[in-house]
Amino acid sequence: MSHPPRAKLVSTAILAGTCVYLGSQVWHTLTNTNRWPFCTFNMFAYHKRDQALQMRVRLFTDDGEATGPADPWSLLPLEFFRVVSLLERVFHTHDDTVERDRFCQRALERLNRGGWSSWDEIKGSFAPGRGRRFAAMELYFVEVDFRTCSPSDRSHVLTAELVHRYDPHGVVQVDEPVGLWRYAEPGPTAVESEELADAV
Repeated sequence: MSHPPRAKLVSTAILAGTCVYLGSQVWHTLTNTNRWPFCTFNMFAYHKRDQALQMRVRLFTDDGEATGPADPWSLLPLEFFRVVSLLERVFHTHDDTVERDRFCQRALERLNRGGWSSWDEIKGSFAPGRGRRFAAMELYFVEVDFRTCSPSDRSHVLTAELVHRYDPHGVVQVDEPVGLWRYAEPGPTAVESEELADAV
């Protein structure tokens, strides 16, 4: 009895591995589940760290009514990831306050001219409410921990830092209101998790 050639065994193993991988990917797509490295949309499959820096925005109407803190995606009629990239360029890579104010002014003017609806990766615009106009905005950088911060509460953070305030008409209360942020404790580090598991 002759043994199959080595090349045939290797090609069979590669084919079997590919079928298992593709089968797992199809299953994750059909069930709409994500389990790294498989993902509903595998072009987005990547490993996230437990903590990350994000942005939050607060908008103020001409009578001082506040909206937010919220994700900044609804500031511009662009895909949400492009909005974040744009904000990083304006508010993170350089600190030109004139450019920052100009950006805020134009964003508020666009929101006040009329909003837009959600479509694909574009989030629907912020709305000031009937008879109101947006007059000011604040942008914050926040740190979140995906293990302890609530994903549905955008004010639940580890830290929050005001990066820029655009308030040409003085409608914002300078003192931060009590309860604006709900501060969470960071989750355990990998070493602490291992020590806890060993202790149990």
